[in-house]
Amino acid sequence: MPLFKRKQLHTMKRCPECFYELPLNAKECISCHARVGPVAPDGRAKRPTDWISYLLCIVSWAVFIFYVWWAFLRT
Repeated sequence: MPLFKRKQLHTMKRCPECFYELPLNAKECISCHARVGPVAPDGRAKRPTDWISYLLCIVSWAVFIFYVWWAFLRT
């Protein structure tokens, strides 16, 4: 087992959706227009977190739980 981990230096990154080669500073894929994040150790770009979708999911569940309480459980 090596004592030091070698950090791979990448000159390009790949889109996680279509595997198109992108420059390291790209924020959006030229081919499929997907948002891309920083480069991972394997050379692919990471998918950025979509916080709006998480928030929408939480709000939807809260509305559903409120509806169930309002329709069936209130006295």
